[in-house]
Amino acid sequence: MELHWLLPLIVCLYSLRALPLPASGFVIQDDERKCKYARIEKLLRIRCYDMDLKEVPQNLKTSVEVLDLSYNRIRKLKSGSFQRYTDIRFLMLYENMILSVEPGTFEPLTSLQEVDLSNNGLTTIPMELFTLPKLRNLYIDSNELTHLGLETLQKPIAAPLEYLNVANCELQDLPDLGVLPKLWQLNASMNPLTNFHIDSLANLCHLRVIDLAKTQLSPCSCQQVTNHIMMLGANPKFVPVCMEAINIDSCPLPYNRTIHSETFRTCLSTVELAVSRSLWLFAAGCFGGVCFVLLIVMWCVSRWRKKRAKRRMSQAQKRKPFVISPRNAINRQPEDEPLHCDTARP
Repeated sequence: MELHWLLPLIVCLYSLRALPLPASGFVIQDDERKCKYARIEKLLRIRCYDMDLKEVPQNLKTSVEVLDLSYNRIRKLKSGSFQRYTDIRFLMLYENMILSVEPGTFEPLTSLQEVDLSNNGLTTIPMELFTLPKLRNLYIDSNELTHLGLETLQKPIAAPLEYLNVANCELQDLPDLGVLPKLWQLNASMNPLTNFHIDSLANLCHLRVIDLAKTQLSPCSCQQVTNHIMMLGANPKFVPVCMEAINIDSCPLPYNRTIHSETFRTCLSTVELAVSRSLWLFAAGCFGGVCFVLLIVMWCVSRWRKKRAKRRMSQAQKRKPFVISPRNAINRQPEDEPLHCDTARP
């Protein structure tokens, strides 16, 4: 009898031994390690947050529009990392270990509007980001941007940047990206900025908020920045308070190098040109829409007239013709009774 119980027990123990167990001693559910899918304002979001990923996964839905790959262990972005995901609008890559980006990585992302590369190990800004036609917000703070290499950058850039965050990047000066007519907020806090020149603000004619907190601006640069942003009507809240009164002779007012400079006028003309172009496009669209509606109306009227003419012709063909009765044609007098009509026979 004991042998009958012993054999099933041995088989059961052997089966349990063959099952793979994690080091922690409990089984991890597969769903906990999968990327989460959701809809945010009709946009498809895929959240691969904190999954110890070492590269961009290639098995996601290609129609993803919001991709969160933050808090992973991605060290390198390859040229084919986003080749399958051309519909991405918002891309989060902060808190990874990204040290390098291969050329062509962001090139397929022509719909990209915002990218967050903060808190990584980058030493330069990927140049192709500035060629993306819809990129509005760029977060690249908390990187050691010691080798920007912007000398070969084609200016003005194609990206319509509105927000730029380069805080805590060990910058000695603001990055020279050429004229940025749509940029309204710049965060360059926690940088040394020991080589800062007021001329660089002439490229930012639409600037409304600038954060220069915890920088090492010289007293003259601090005063010049304050005067400049007050003339623009921007917010001086995040600019270091200039405690020292400086003589204008040693620190001249910056207006000839900023708002009265040729660069600033070029920036303003770019804005005006963009506005006028938008108005012309709007007017052309309205005119095209009106013409299209008129053509539809004319086509409908023409079709209605053809149907009416066809209907009248059909009714005329169905109506029986009449002829004068022979008895009225003989000895008829004017005072006689009205003519009698006979229906013609086929």
